[in-house]
Amino acid sequence: MICRDFENFVLEDYNTCPYLSVSEPVFEFLAGIYGMSSGSYPVVTNLVMNQVTGELETEYNKWFFRLHYLTDKQDVRKRRHNEDDSVLYLSMSALNLVRDLVEKCMDLFFERADHLDINAVDFKIWFVSQGSDGSEDNNASNVLNASYEITPLQFLELPIKRLLVPDVLENRLDKITSNPSDLVIEVKPIKGNCHWASNYFAYNKLEPGSGTTGLVNLGNTCYMNSALQCLVHIPELRDYFLYNGYESEINEENPLGYHGYVARAFSDLVQKLFHNKLSSMQRNAAFPPSMFKSTVGHFNSMFSGYMQQDSQEFLAFLLDSLHEDLNRIIKKAYIEKPSLSPDDDVNDWNVVKKLADDTWEMHLKRNCSVITDLFVGLYKSTLYCPECKNVSITFDPYNDVTLPLPVDTVWSKTVKIFPMNSPPLLLEVELSKSSTYMDLKNYVGKTSGLDPNTLFGCEIFSNQIYLNYEATESNAQFLTLQELIKPADDVIFYELPVTDNNEIIVAVVNTRKEKGYRNAMLFGVPFFITLSKEERSNPGAVRMKLQKRFVHLSGGFIPFPTPVGDQVNHVCSFPPLAEKYPNIKLQEYKDILQYMSNTATERSGTFFSVKILPVEKEQQFVSNNQTGPNFWTPVSQLNYNKATDIIDKLDDIVRDMYNYPTLVESAEAIHMQVDDESEVEPNGAENSFKPFQPKDREENQNIETNIENGNINTDQDEDMELTDDIAEDASTEPDTADSIKSEGLDKSENGLSSISHEIVSIDDIIVCEWEESGSNEAFSNDKIFNWENPAPLPNIELENAKLERSNAKERIITLDDCLQLFSKPEILGLNDSWYCPTCKEHRQATKQIQLWNTPDILLVHLKRFESQRSFSDKIDATVNFPVTALDLSKHVVHKDDPRGSIYDLYAVDNHYGGLGGGHYTAYVKNFADSKWYYFDDSRVTETVPENSISGSAYLLFYIRRAKDGNELGSHKLQEIIRKSREAYDQRIKKIYDEQMKLYETNKTDDEDDISDDMIECNEETLAPEYSNRSLEVGNVVTHDCDDEGDNDDGERTNSGRRKLRLLKKVYKNSELSSSSASEVSEGALESEMTDLNYRNGVTLESPE
Repeated sequence: MICRDFENFVLEDYNTCPYLSVSEPVFEFLAGIYGMSSGSYPVVTNLVMNQVTGELETEYNKWFFRLHYLTDKQDVRKRRHNEDDSVLYLSMSALNLVRDLVEKCMDLFFERADHLDINAVDFKIWFVSQGSDGSEDNNASNVLNASYEITPLQFLELPIKRLLVPDVLENRLDKITSNPSDLVIEVKPIKGNCHWASNYFAYNKLEPGSGTTGLVNLGNTCYMNSALQCLVHIPELRDYFLYNGYESEINEENPLGYHGYVARAFSDLVQKLFHNKLSSMQRNAAFPPSMFKSTVGHFNSMFSGYMQQDSQEFLAFLLDSLHEDLNRIIKKAYIEKPSLSPDDDVNDWNVVKKLADDTWEMHLKRNCSVITDLFVGLYKSTLYCPECKNVSITFDPYNDVTLPLPVDTVWSKTVKIFPMNSPPLLLEVELSKSSTYMDLKNYVGKTSGLDPNTLFGCEIFSNQIYLNYEATESNAQFLTLQELIKPADDVIFYELPVTDNNEIIVAVVNTRKEKGYRNAMLFGVPFFITLSKEERSNPGAVRMKLQKRFVHLSGGFIPFPTPVGDQVNHVCSFPPLAEKYPNIKLQEYKDILQYMSNTATERSGTFFSVKILPVEKEQQFVSNNQTGPNFWTPVSQLNYNKATDIIDKLDDIVRDMYNYPTLVESAEAIHMQVDDESEVEPNGAENSFKPFQPKDREENQNIETNIENGNINTDQDEDMELTDDIAEDASTEPDTADSIKSEGLDKSENGLSSISHEIVSIDDIIVCEWEESGSNEAFSNDKIFNWENPAPLPNIELENAKLERSNAKERIITLDDCLQLFSKPEILGLNDSWYCPTCKEHRQATKQIQLWNTPDILLVHLKRFESQRSFSDKIDATVNFPVTALDLSKHVVHKDDPRGSIYDLYAVDNHYGGLGGGHYTAYVKNFADSKWYYFDDSRVTETVPENSISGSAYLLFYIRRAKDGNELGSHKLQEIIRKSREAYDQRIKKIYDEQMKLYETNKTDDEDDISDDMIECNEETLAPEYSNRSLEVGNVVTHDCDDEGDNDDGERTNSGRRKLRLLKKVYKNSELSSSSASEVSEGALESEMTDLNYRNGVTLESPE
């Protein structure tokens, strides 16, 4: 295949597909010999004269023309059916007649405009081009490259326009034009008092944009549409882009900008919405901002798709992009931010004001644009160090003010408190949703009267510790309470006062043996105890601490065994122990003995046994407490049945002391066995163990004397050595008298080392294994309060707050309340502390942010969305804001601003719905007619500003009320707007002048002479621009002369004959008339003409 487009004679590239032309006889001869492949056709062309050499050459490259349609009306049918709007192309040989060109143009035109009746219209065809001197006008080039439909305004701006007349129909194309060109066709209904579109401005005027054009929702783009409507209705910003004043300030070299693309796209959008339009096209059809969205999405992927986004985030990006694209500072120099020196007096107003002025001056040396002129003000930030009282003052620019809403957004929860020396408590808590774990900890300590540094919070789940809030893994130092603690979580604060650096905190869990189960199962609530270095070696001390905790946790259970304490210090109190170990120094074991129970009936083992479970480091959640002692909690996957009984960690002497009642029972059982058998052991052992009998007074006195000297046997002075062998449990197999005697003698030499042996280490967890009967007795249901049902702790402050809320009427929130809360000092959290340059440390300083001054356009962002990592919420409270006369003088620090501090509302950006979805709309004041409109994407309706005061108001736009006739923005901005407006007015005048010149040569017999009165009266005959009731997309005002409609019943068979008749009728002049348009300045006059240069190659939609 050598032909890419057979109809238009477009050949393939010769370098990739060589070809050669032959005469018709040669081709027929070759085809007769070799034949032609199926589906092939001969490609026919002509021989043309080379104007330079005078030789005949094969016409490989035919003349190409582009066909455009001149109309003063929108093709509504095409819009509705999304029909092709691309430029039509056709090719002709240089040897073809002009008649052939005209006929082919008509074929193509009426094929596309099939809704027109060829028998009901007249037509004209124009040769147009971009310039005879070879120079291109940017606007003309853009229009002819991209637009099929062109407006009368665009047509008049074309430099060359020549009407085809009948006398040239029989001429060859190469005789009337030397270059391929663009063709423009226009039609006029035969019936009706209508005029040619090329004479439009002889009878009509350009109408100013109404400002009530909606924006089509391209798919979840309501966030963009609402923000744009608020922005484009700022008079100064609108005029700056509308009259192309921005073009002189585009900064394509700014590495922080987007080479002017965003600025051009925004200007194109403004011109589409506000530029002067043809009166016949003044319809309220919505405009699709497709090109603008494509440009913004190209530079920020967040806005490239069709997901719902935040309107404030989009607006912030757009303002920043426009600022960088239009920044007047070409090369930004490095400038250090001004600051106060240590010698400056922060209470001196002149010092503070000078710092503010210096900061603003430094800011303008790097940032100066239309956005800076209109939207940017200064914050004053003050930090107070609580330690050294140092005060730091800085100033920062802003372009929107984010105001918190003074609503009661509280987080409520009921937590448990386990004090060390009292029963469990239940406390109801209410804190701000933004509060952290440390805030909760301090609140619990303050309300309960406990030191917060001794409180440690944990989440309990399935009878064990699930989460240690003091551990780094919990992220409690980062998350808010709403994210950290869920409503169903069981939270317990443990009081763990540690007074000695040698004390450790040990976790305690409870298990219970139940009938029918092989292993003990978790039950109850875990807790903690503190153990000193001495207590960690004393099993009695460990058990005593556990029993004290159980007394409180059980709600007052008392029948635990009573230790002897310091009252018993003689051996007669422990006869079996004295008989079994006659040579030990009892005084050395006084710390063990004081926790003993000296009666066989008080057996603590009948309630629970104490076991020890070592835990590996990787199974520990270690706290990271900066104000108190560190401790750890175990992971929740431990097997507590692997715990070792504490008895197995003791030597024989200490085990018998710890388990003394069992020793008494064993001794009594042995003596009973001896009496029954009446047997006497050899070697004088018959007196070694008998049922215990009271000794006479003399013997007792001798024993007491020995005890006072620290010995049971004065002849034995050596300490006993502790063995590592684990003895059999005395309670399961009673010892015989012989075995007890021998053990006592063997262990009497070095047993004292057992006192210093550590039973519980820092890596151990204590497991209390309860008997089912013991747990039922200790934690019986007759207790009013226990670990499952803590005692309520009154919270007077919370009760008063609840009562106040219930009695108070619904609070009315005003914008003034929000501004006051914005400037309220706050104490920084631990995670966002400030580095004090004087203390050289991070401090939880007091921070206050105030408005130093305000810009001409004040953008207020109501902080309705709360987002903390995994949780988000929206506040729907209504904020009452003034529509007019907002006085900010009491909210700004610099009160002597000559520009004044009175503002009027001109736009509101609304958000309906929640965080997962929603919809954005806008209330906007239209400065073109001073009326308010409600913009809901493509639907626009008239409204009143009071309707905007609702719980959906999200962004508020205030404009400064001009004082003493001063204009808004900088002097430079006003000068740019003034000059661009003057250039625009001159351009409009030239257009009307050009129209009158063209009219004189283009007027036909059925067009009446015009006068200035006729031009001016057209404005009164237009359909109303808007309805007070509705501005709905799709409402189309039909032009008086628009007789176009779908009519496929024309006489197609006679179309050729009809075309010839039309040619003779239309072209009445005897020669080819031409008209050169007056030169106009560069830049788009009509929004439909604008096409960004960087969009070359992309077929754009036809203008509205």
